[in-house]
Amino acid sequence: MKLRRIRNQTGWYEVMSHCPICGQKGWCAINHDQTIVHCMRVPNDDFFDSIIGRQYRHYLDESKRPQTPIEIEQVDSVPKKSCSHLNRVYSALSQELSLSSFHMEHLINKRHLNDKTIYARGYKTMPGAERHKIAKRVISRLSDQSDLLGVPGFFVQEGKYGPYWSMTGQSGLMFPFRTIKNEISGWQIRVDNPPLELKLKGAIKAEIVHEIEPDEMEKRRALCKINVQDKCLDVVLTEKDKKICHSKSGNFVFSIELKQSQRYWWWSSGSKLNGASIGSPIPYHFALPSPCLPYWEINQSPDALIDCSEVWVTEGALKADKGADALLKPFFGLPGVGAYQLILEPLKQIGCKHVVLAFDADIVTNEEVQKALELCAQFFAEHTDMSLSLAMWDLSQGKGIDDLTDAGFLPQVTRLV
Repeated sequence: MKLRRIRNQTGWYEVMSHCPICGQKGWCAINHDQTIVHCMRVPNDDFFDSIIGRQYRHYLDESKRPQTPIEIEQVDSVPKKSCSHLNRVYSALSQELSLSSFHMEHLINKRHLNDKTIYARGYKTMPGAERHKIAKRVISRLSDQSDLLGVPGFFVQEGKYGPYWSMTGQSGLMFPFRTIKNEISGWQIRVDNPPLELKLKGAIKAEIVHEIEPDEMEKRRALCKINVQDKCLDVVLTEKDKKICHSKSGNFVFSIELKQSQRYWWWSSGSKLNGASIGSPIPYHFALPSPCLPYWEINQSPDALIDCSEVWVTEGALKADKGADALLKPFFGLPGVGAYQLILEPLKQIGCKHVVLAFDADIVTNEEVQKALELCAQFFAEHTDMSLSLAMWDLSQGKGIDDLTDAGFLPQVTRLV
């Protein structure tokens, strides 16, 4: 299991491999004795709120403790800078990045955006090569190369002729996260080609040897080496085709599934030399309707441009952007459904009186999201005098608020608090 020491939390480590509770990578933490996990994704009644979001405390018994050897990453990062500093650097970066034709076609054909909106929102492409040249041009727009210190995404690379600044992250489509002052405080990357990984349960060990050509339905495939009951087999697995094995008596033995890893990643360099983590705190995204954007100055409160007494909340920057344009309402895009405490103070600052939650329609079938929603309602009831409503629609009309409005529908809004 790969771990990374957490700053200012002696004896605690961020789980860089798979969390023992939720099975995902990053953000969750485990203590030195491997008896307690602070999971960011699987809710329970034992939780606490931190600067990176709500964390749920899970206790591990002996049988559930990680069995793989511990690898602790060396941390050579520096603390993240202020939002005003990040915005100055990221604004310079925006002038050096372009948007590829591939990503432009995706935004137009798949996301149903027009050219004018795409450019107004500032979406960019993270290239795959020569990033050090981009970093060098960004430095030329700033006061000094030290301005990149504490800016997530940038880091120092040791080269043949000495150290130089470069940029981390996989290539893909970049979405800026903006504060209520119109400052870019971070980026998320929609990775073009997420790596494949195996999801295993039960008495089985396996690894991916290499990816092979997709099947006739364009599903990705991989040659995998599987160890079951002391037998080693070479098997070709297809993406999302889950294999489950039961004994003759009907008892579960193992399951294996080939899947893509996360599609969306924070642009962060917390594990790199002189890099910075995106956390402490994780950025939120605030979106105004596109017609407001040309008039929205840096450090200007959005309530000078639009009525902010009612604010909508969804998950993700792109959904917030599209929701703001479709409903002509200010939107917050959360980094996760359980990260609502991040926007408490920003909501107060813009004078919000009514919050409308517009999470995906599968909330009615997802127990974890339902639990997060209950805790969210409780949180707002205890910490604000804002009213709280839930936007709902039938899943057949679209999964997210963006899918719903693209199909020409509007949600039904029901008061919660």
